[in-house]
Amino acid sequence: MFQENKKAHLAVITGCIFYSMNGLFIARINDMAISPIIFYRLFFGLLFLFIYIAVRGKTSDLKLKKKKGSLLLQGVLVVICMLLYFTCLKITCVSIAILLQYTAPIYVMLASPLILNEKVGKESIAALFVAITGVFLIVKPAEGFSGIELTGPYIIGIVAGLLSGVVFAALIMNVKVLKAEYPELAIMFWPMGIAFLILSPFAFDVSPDILYGNLKILAIFGIVSIGLGEIFTIIGLANIEAQTGSLLALVEPVSGVFLDIAVLGIALSYETLAGCTLIMLSAAFISFKDSERIKEKARKLHF
Repeated sequence: MFQENKKAHLAVITGCIFYSMNGLFIARINDMAISPIIFYRLFFGLLFLFIYIAVRGKTSDLKLKKKKGSLLLQGVLVVICMLLYFTCLKITCVSIAILLQYTAPIYVMLASPLILNEKVGKESIAALFVAITGVFLIVKPAEGFSGIELTGPYIIGIVAGLLSGVVFAALIMNVKVLKAEYPELAIMFWPMGIAFLILSPFAFDVSPDILYGNLKILAIFGIVSIGLGEIFTIIGLANIEAQTGSLLALVEPVSGVFLDIAVLGIALSYETLAGCTLIMLSAAFISFKDSERIKEKARKLHF
């Protein structure tokens, strides 16, 4: 099991890299709406998670204990977060959807002292400011945001994006609540299972022929994004402070940028490079400060 150290930080970053591949898979899925894509992504990811747990001989970790309501809440939050994000994406644009969802660290930093009794240090606030600036530089359209018309539907999209950030923050903090009762494997499996059941009606929103044509890519999508992404991310988030985890999660858009460059051949602008650099610096800084804090605690306990 990961302790609250560099391994946990690396786990979150690794999980975010797997999550950042979403766009690459979606671009290769043909003639399917977002809802059935999400459902079959969950299906194959959940199947992979169960096989992974069974092979490790850890099925006993899935035993339900107290805080069943928090597990149910986590599954519901997963669905709400996805629906809000894709609503924002459909009405506005990719840049705004990403920017608004990744306001989550702000909400975590505001709420974690009240909900999780975590202290907020000046270093964390500084790292958050640097990271959010980096996200803005990455997703800012070349022509800027000046051409945006704040019509009724567009405002709905903006609100959906902001709420997706709030829900994403709640997901991160609820992992810490669940960790007090459940092992990481249960925290990653049951919420995904609940989300799968909620979205099951969308399984029939695609014809058999189209589903068969996309089956291979959907399977790989679920294994990589939900399977591997969930394993690393949950193990990491469960063993570090919520505010630290939310900051490290900002590595996801950075990874997405470099995947776009490597796979899709998209050019890298100076602003994007600067944004990636700022996020990576803030992640490295907060990881270093956490390591120093843990060492200091260990020294105090030793003496």
